[in-house]
Amino acid sequence: MRHRNKKPSNPEPSTEQKQDLLIRAGLVQVIDTRKSGEPGKEGGSISVRMSVSSEEPVLTYVFFNDQWQRAFEILDHSPAAVDMSRCKEGLVIRDRHYGDQIGLIAKVEFNDRKLGGTVEFCTGARAQEISADAAKGLRRNVSIGYTVDSASYRLDGDKDGIPVVRAMSWCPYEASFEPVPADVTVGVERAAKEPAATAAHPQEKKMDPKIVAAMFRMAMEHGIKADVVQKLIDDGKGLEEVRSLVIEKQGVEITAARKEIETLAARKPDGTVVKALPPIGGSEQEQQKITRQYSLLNVIRSMAGAKVDIGFEREVSQECAKISGKSATGIIIPHAVLAQRDLTKAGTSSATIATNLLAGEYIDLLRTNSILGPLGVKFLSGLVGDIAIPKMTAGATGYWVAEGSDITESAPTMGQVTGSPHTAGALVDISRKMLLQSTPAAEMFVRDEIIQRIARTVQIAVFAGTGADGQPTAITGASGINNPSVTQGTPTYAEILNFPGSIMADSAQADGQKFAMTGEVWAKLAATARGTGDGFVLDPDSQRCIGFPYLISEDIGANSLFFGNWATVVVGIWGNGVDLNVDTATLSASGGIRLVGLQDVDVMVRLGQALAYNAAVTS
Repeated sequence: MRHRNKKPSNPEPSTEQKQDLLIRAGLVQVIDTRKSGEPGKEGGSISVRMSVSSEEPVLTYVFFNDQWQRAFEILDHSPAAVDMSRCKEGLVIRDRHYGDQIGLIAKVEFNDRKLGGTVEFCTGARAQEISADAAKGLRRNVSIGYTVDSASYRLDGDKDGIPVVRAMSWCPYEASFEPVPADVTVGVERAAKEPAATAAHPQEKKMDPKIVAAMFRMAMEHGIKADVVQKLIDDGKGLEEVRSLVIEKQGVEITAARKEIETLAARKPDGTVVKALPPIGGSEQEQQKITRQYSLLNVIRSMAGAKVDIGFEREVSQECAKISGKSATGIIIPHAVLAQRDLTKAGTSSATIATNLLAGEYIDLLRTNSILGPLGVKFLSGLVGDIAIPKMTAGATGYWVAEGSDITESAPTMGQVTGSPHTAGALVDISRKMLLQSTPAAEMFVRDEIIQRIARTVQIAVFAGTGADGQPTAITGASGINNPSVTQGTPTYAEILNFPGSIMADSAQADGQKFAMTGEVWAKLAATARGTGDGFVLDPDSQRCIGFPYLISEDIGANSLFFGNWATVVVGIWGNGVDLNVDTATLSASGGIRLVGLQDVDVMVRLGQALAYNAAVTS
């Protein structure tokens, strides 16, 4: 017989907890019986020799590694491990736990890593009734009551993915006959279904992380949604229930075709398609000549009131406005100018000769100054008007074809992801001394400051844009995005597994998936254990979170954790330059100026099912 140990009512460890009586049933067998006279009559008695405990692993709750967790418990039966202080006068035998005494094992013995001895039964009617049944072999199952010093637990491997711990210090209190026979094969499921345990201790719903991972993996492989698996876990169910769902699903569903439709890119969606602006001057070569002559600092000085000739720069601004079809409130600084990197050439001392002055490098610099690039977010630059990006909302259906029959025609359902410009403002303060500089380094400093401010403004919009007051809508507002539940302040390994698990359930997983998180979430996950002796959810040394790369930024919002295939996120950038305005009033007391760079952007998500997030991981 097997009973699960009774978990102490107070989940926090204490000295009193270690003295709570635990109950486990052993594989007890009657070794032999001896009769003397007739039971129930004067001079008649029955004695039964039996074992009451063994080293059989029993699934229970144990306090191990400073937390309550499910484990297979082994009671070590070496003489040094068993505290016999409660058995000096013999081991009491009861009819049931907490019932009446019906006998005594006067001399407790160790035999073949088992604890037992000869039971002398009491003279009462109940005792004589049980002794007669035991002699006939009708009562063969017994359960032992004991206490364990939780500090004595030692890890002893694992069984079915669940830790096995060995109690090296425990004390037997009593043994009782139990009518229900042992059933090792269903012990786990029976223990999980005991209503009293889950009602009294909600935390007992926790399951070993390895089992949870196996459940989600099996469900993902057969197209069962993550929320269905989570419901099973909440109900205390295990792998067998997932297998039953798989069998049921296979019996009623036709295998679906999931391969990518190669003709998707060739299909033309309704509405406006993406358009790109031509280079300034009509060619990349002309654009490079223009950017070599362009002086950003002269533009700023002129707009601040200095007498500087910027006729050339104004002509460039007018051409940019003409190409994009949108006039500037200040002066347009071409993206190609902001993308200049190498401002000096070997062999020259003062020449400002730029190389690789393509407008596309502006995007590279935005990526470099944010985590969006390393995550894999896509950028589209030089956009004009509202845009529509085609996407497939449903794939073609697969069918079984009978001999001589035609296949049923089907086609993927097409949809669109639309984008429209939202104006982002980036502020850059320039001191009076910096404004007086004419060196290439000063030019580069100003360019970098503008790009960094715009990059951060865009990044905040990707993760936290409200969609109101001119802001784009963040990716959290995308259709179909997953929002797995997390216990705020105490996330678990199983809950973090739900991030990729929910995406897998939507068949939206892809190579290159990454986590994005705040520093506070990073610290929390780095201290969250995966399981006993199984490391932590996040490993700073390998820079992996449950096996996936991660990046950290405070721009994603407090308490937030994001995960997924970031290539599905598209940042659209309109026009071919930044609209620059100069504020001479704000910093006038110190002689400095404030630059206000305006850039039209939008955030689009092609497939929300490829992403998952929770904005309440920490508290």
